[in-house]
Amino acid sequence: MRSKVILAEQEVDPHCAGMELGVYARQHLGISNRRLQKAVRTRGLLLNGRPAHSKRKLRPGDRVQVALPAKEQVKIPVADPKNLKVLYEDPWLLAVDKPAGLPSYSLQDARGAANQVAGHFLAQGLQLTPRPLHRLDTPASGVLVFAKDAETQTALTALWNEGQVQRRYYAICQGRLETAQEIKERLDGQEALTKVKPLSIHPHCTELRAELITGRTHQIRRHLAALGHPLLGDRRYGTAVEAGPRLALHACEVSFPHPHKKGEHVKICSPVPQAEFRSYLLP
Repeated sequence: MRSKVILAEQEVDPHCAGMELGVYARQHLGISNRRLQKAVRTRGLLLNGRPAHSKRKLRPGDRVQVALPAKEQVKIPVADPKNLKVLYEDPWLLAVDKPAGLPSYSLQDARGAANQVAGHFLAQGLQLTPRPLHRLDTPASGVLVFAKDAETQTALTALWNEGQVQRRYYAICQGRLETAQEIKERLDGQEALTKVKPLSIHPHCTELRAELITGRTHQIRRHLAALGHPLLGDRRYGTAVEAGPRLALHACEVSFPHPHKKGEHVKICSPVPQAEFRSYLLP
């Protein structure tokens, strides 16, 4: 392992028994498909210290590690960080305010928020690859959290899997959503749970707070669309009636116990860009 760098590692909990190794690495260790493919190719997908097939079934207590040769660590194109708005930073973490329309991460070019974060690190003399805790849809905005090293990313992923990371959103949906509720509907074959609470009800739409309990792809958007209340401005899951200047979804708060400071709780907030949503609220 001296020639490899461990990106993430974790012991398998009983509730993950029977899951495929590759699926576990993606869902529970936060490893991207690109990195997973490299790890498999370079014999860096490890089960109990030995290279294993990505389809291998896991058992409780198994130790999963993902490692890459130091020379093959994924690098991303670097962007100028002049437009980057930093919300929080310490030696282990960085959180930024992502604007709508900007991808969270880009490997093909330098258009993503993570690419600007890489530029921010370089400006401090740090050659670090940004490690996202989560993703925000390109048309959404708000808090986006990155780890500065693999150990912190693994610790944050574990907190997420334990339900200790809270993610709250401001959203505007079509129609009158008059009661708070929990939306439980499986997405892509997996359990998914979103909590929504109306903040202000208008004749044609509802401002609401949404909280992610699980983190499936496009979860808030898909759940509200399934409920018959698609988000305004959602060109994928809504209809032409809801088309507008941008997706009415903003990540306003992310909070979690600090992975390296016992007893400290981190709460990162981004104010709702009301001016960007004003046209939706007009009668």
